[in-house]
Amino acid sequence: MPLTPLRSIAVDRGEIPLGSPVWIVAKHPLTGAPIRRLVLAQDTGGAIKGPARADLFWGWGEEAAEAAGRMKETATLYVLEPAAP
Repeated sequence: MPLTPLRSIAVDRGEIPLGSPVWIVAKHPLTGAPIRRLVLAQDTGGAIKGPARADLFWGWGEEAAEAAGRMKETATLYVLEPAAP
């Protein structure tokens, strides 16, 4: 499945199931503006280990590369799950 810039994240799939919707709260690494958005866990990464780790896919090009390279921001992740019956 193709990744969507600023809507796809890589996760530790042992902690967050692939396909899960996740609400993220963080700051933009270049502007400091708030990031509050719904994303999907669509990828994995070797360096992403643990329950509260994710890597936001910024897209392509110089600006995306710069933002991704500087993103070391502490974020809050809310994994959305269906309510129990």
